[in-house]
Amino acid sequence: MTTIKNNNFSIESAKTFLLHALDSGYEFVTMHDYSTRKTLGKKYFLLRLDLDFKPATLQPFVKLASELSIPFTLFVRVAGPYNIFWYPNYKVIAEAAKAGCEIGLHTTPVEWATLMQRNVEDTLAAELAALRSHFDVVGIAPHRDINYVYNSLPWLEEHWAHIKSTTGLLYHAYEDDFQKDWIYVNEGLSPHLGWRNMSPMDAIKSGKNIHMLLHPHWWYVEHPFEVE
Repeated sequence: MTTIKNNNFSIESAKTFLLHALDSGYEFVTMHDYSTRKTLGKKYFLLRLDLDFKPATLQPFVKLASELSIPFTLFVRVAGPYNIFWYPNYKVIAEAAKAGCEIGLHTTPVEWATLMQRNVEDTLAAELAALRSHFDVVGIAPHRDINYVYNSLPWLEEHWAHIKSTTGLLYHAYEDDFQKDWIYVNEGLSPHLGWRNMSPMDAIKSGKNIHMLLHPHWWYVEHPFEVE
């Protein structure tokens, strides 16, 4: 009987396409870095990780980033299913920051505030304060679970000028600066895990700026079930 692997979202496969990007002349930058320079004439690679679940699955990415000397932008949930201040969770997030990666807030302020009957703006401020108590945070990315009820992005876009002025945030991940003139590459369920739009190798072959979104809980070292 022949065993056929249905997907290959292993850290080793990530290493393969990231090395290929480096060999193809891509410069890896964090979202904050790019927002401050936006230099023309270069091929940029934005590697973004949304830590939705299972913080332990971040560790192999931190190791890989250190090995390849590439930064990524990590968006962390404060009002989510894990405690960022629990010892092993905090340790791996802090290791990412120490490796030169940017820490941002992954947030659902409209959904949380609506369900808990709280003020949306106060909810966002509280999340930022918690994360900023240990990390420099200048960027955010709205989060939506598969079964989300309220989408925070429309509220964020409508009130963005006010939010920036009151919070000191510099960017959110869905601004045109990170979407327009970029190839957006990410994994997702449809219904099973796979690449949306195009594969990393095809995106690299295009020679265009790449904005890649990955979710660590879908990636593995040996197999997809190694972390509870």
